[in-house]
Amino acid sequence: MINGDRVRQAREFCGLTQTDLASRVSVDQSTIALVEAGLRQPSSEMLASLAMQTGFSPAFFRQGFPPQFSVGSLLFRAQQSVTARQRSQAQRYGEIVYESAMRMAAQVVTTNPLRLPQLDPGTTPELAAELTRAALGLAPDRPVGPLINLIERSGVIVLALPTHLPKRDAFSLWTQATPSTPLIALSTGVPGDRLRFSVAHELGHLVLHSALKGGLAAVEKEADRFAAAFLLPAASMWQELVPPLTLTMLAELKPRWGVAIQALVMRGKELEIISPNQAAYLFKQISMRGWRTSEPIRLEPEKPRAYRKMAELLYGSPIDVRRLADEAALPVGLVQDILDVHAGLEEMPRRQPEGSTNVVKFKRRPERQPE
Repeated sequence: MINGDRVRQAREFCGLTQTDLASRVSVDQSTIALVEAGLRQPSSEMLASLAMQTGFSPAFFRQGFPPQFSVGSLLFRAQQSVTARQRSQAQRYGEIVYESAMRMAAQVVTTNPLRLPQLDPGTTPELAAELTRAALGLAPDRPVGPLINLIERSGVIVLALPTHLPKRDAFSLWTQATPSTPLIALSTGVPGDRLRFSVAHELGHLVLHSALKGGLAAVEKEADRFAAAFLLPAASMWQELVPPLTLTMLAELKPRWGVAIQALVMRGKELEIISPNQAAYLFKQISMRGWRTSEPIRLEPEKPRAYRKMAELLYGSPIDVRRLADEAALPVGLVQDILDVHAGLEEMPRRQPEGSTNVVKFKRRPERQPE
């Protein structure tokens, strides 16, 4: 039996409408609608065509229902900035990578307990950032080291998606599994400094916005305030951002704090270390130098490690990509793309927070013995 939800999942993953897919498989749009609703089973010829046009094997469509995967912070954007099709495609990418990760997670044991707090929505972003730093074992006034690795060790699922999401660097949600687990999904092709701020932004959503309360714009501003306070603590910025601020000074601080020069200017303005006019002057200089879109001192984007670590444990090193793909009922090329955007051991950063290791710890779950 073909699961109609899987047909819809594959279609939306490919960014297609029902009409688009119907045209490609030479059927009416109503036929695709009936198949997706579970009211009609496709013929063997139609199934073969669905597989060819989407890249997913017939085995993919015969699976049970996809994981319950809410759109989370995909909703926390102005409606005009992200189309419904873009949201659906991002969600489907997240679902497929997440399901693949959970298949492997069921076969391993981790010693990384969840340390991320869930705070009352009335908590200020600044206090939330302080409490989150403490929960994750960070000093209150020092730069955050490799952020993604830190979050993974704290029990958050971080997955890289092998695609660039339009108008999104990342999104987050609390999964509907039992128990609910926080997840952050990352876009590819994002500069390292911007990705770090986006990850901290999503961390703010997870900590503060497990339920959406208030307008979308207000929620987004709260997540930005959390990210700024989490990455650039106020007490430290008062010592580091000593007026008169210059672009040369800010460029020297960029690699130390792991954020964009523009983020440092904004933080200085928020803390009233510099005036709005001074901030405007600095941003004018940044624009004149072409730094709005391409700043100097490139920071390498961080990659999450856990997905590839599990694959190495279960499928060997080098990873048997075909066996992983067959067991997940996914295209081999897609699985290779997923692996490529997750860090191998040799790619892990050397600089780590004190007292930590640079590898998420897993061991194979013991097999149950027959009674």
